[in-house]
Amino acid sequence: MKKLALVLAALMVFASVPAMADFNETGLPITNEKTTFSLMIDDSGMPEDKLIYDILEEQTNVHVELNLAPYQLQLERMGIALNAGDYNDVIAGWLLGTKDVLDLGMNQGVFLPLEDLIAKYAPNIQEVLEIPGVRASMTLPDGHIYTIPYVVSEPEATFKPYINQVWLERLGLEMPKTPEDLKNVLIAFRDQDANGNGDPSDEIPFSGDPNNLSLGMLAGWWGVDANSGNSDYPYFALVDGKIQFNANKPEYKQFIEFFADLYAEGLIDPEIFTQDLETWKAKGRQDLYGVSIAYGPGDYYDNYQKETPEYEKYGENAFTALPVLAGCEHPIYHRNSYGVTLFRTQAALTDKCDEEKAAIIIRWFDNLFTNDNSRQSSSGPLGICIEKLGEGLYRELDKSDWDDAKNEKYGWGNIFTQSMPRYYHNDVVLGFGKTEPEKSFMDICDELYAPYLNEHFPAVWATSEEDVNRASILATDINAYVKSKIAQWVSGEADVNAEWDEYCAQLERYGLEELTEIHRRALGEVE
Repeated sequence: MKKLALVLAALMVFASVPAMADFNETGLPITNEKTTFSLMIDDSGMPEDKLIYDILEEQTNVHVELNLAPYQLQLERMGIALNAGDYNDVIAGWLLGTKDVLDLGMNQGVFLPLEDLIAKYAPNIQEVLEIPGVRASMTLPDGHIYTIPYVVSEPEATFKPYINQVWLERLGLEMPKTPEDLKNVLIAFRDQDANGNGDPSDEIPFSGDPNNLSLGMLAGWWGVDANSGNSDYPYFALVDGKIQFNANKPEYKQFIEFFADLYAEGLIDPEIFTQDLETWKAKGRQDLYGVSIAYGPGDYYDNYQKETPEYEKYGENAFTALPVLAGCEHPIYHRNSYGVTLFRTQAALTDKCDEEKAAIIIRWFDNLFTNDNSRQSSSGPLGICIEKLGEGLYRELDKSDWDDAKNEKYGWGNIFTQSMPRYYHNDVVLGFGKTEPEKSFMDICDELYAPYLNEHFPAVWATSEEDVNRASILATDINAYVKSKIAQWVSGEADVNAEWDEYCAQLERYGLEELTEIHRRALGEVE
């Protein structure tokens, strides 16, 4: 009854927000006098370094009091704050999961229902809700929306291995077609001074972004998808419309054996399971990687700016996507989306907001959702980093004379809290001096991977709080166990063949069958 009363009270308040002298329902600024709301989010750096907030404040007259800390620390702080009842007006970023939204929104009333606020004050967010599938995915079983959607045009296959074309050409090697081909190429990278610096021992043939490593997606070379990143169903995949756990399949074991062999041969970065993001990036920028998993090679590699004929030939495409390798008759690869990715739990308004503040905040987010502001939050400020050529078309400005400090200041991670919800339209950012859009690097990669991409999970909410709680408990143990065994087996700390049967048995003891049934109910496979 308490939950119902809280929800009804919130709906009565927000169904008709009274006129506010300082608040403008449309246009900018949002408020005539400076106003403030507080926002907790997981992010490194200092609030004053997040430059886009100053631009948004100038537009809206709304100041955001940022509460920043790295993910793990901020997650702990959020738990303490919620337990103490002393939390911010908005909680955002990667801190919230589906269980949190179900519990704090639908059950406890800590998070406010937003659909009426959005309909009245947020036409840009409303437009996003009308994208096919978005409203349905955002709406909880009680019929309300408690979070702001984050929608972005995405490659159908995001994180993938990229291979150094300069090294291939320098050593006279062909692009690998099979896992065995890849091994031979990596051996050549290891032994033949592939980066040409005179030191034949500093090359790292294979590495990967530590935050998005998910080696299990490469099990697709043997026909199973065991991706663990950015998914509500780590190590699960859809096969003929049915959910299936893949980190205990014979094909997955083949994948482990292959990568354990690569590691034993000194072909994999010895720090692949222990390095932090900055260490991984730093090694890439020293021209040490032959192959690395990443969202795009620009995440770790900028040596294409070298004034050498080889690098000038390829420019920004010195690294290209490694093709899907044929370790079996029908290799597959993990599909992240069908072209649009929805993140459902990136920002929630709490009951610390009164009706006026909630209206101000939803309008502030709606302003962020404009094309120009979404683009600035990713590519940097207009007039400094980019210029607008037309609707949905931007171009980078000349940065050739920028020093390291300026590059750092306007770097992707510094200019904004990048896990905040926005709407990335299908816009184009041209390189400096370009006048016409070209087929993007990611589009080319998608075409390469398209024949191999598997089914994509629809975004759904669990059918009950009990299922959410139980799935969280089961998945925590199962995911941690699988992740630990990948690292142990690949690095040679343990032998997959010696431990395989016990590993499969332990997964069952952790409740794999029960977890699979919960996921089947959520996906509507069972009544």
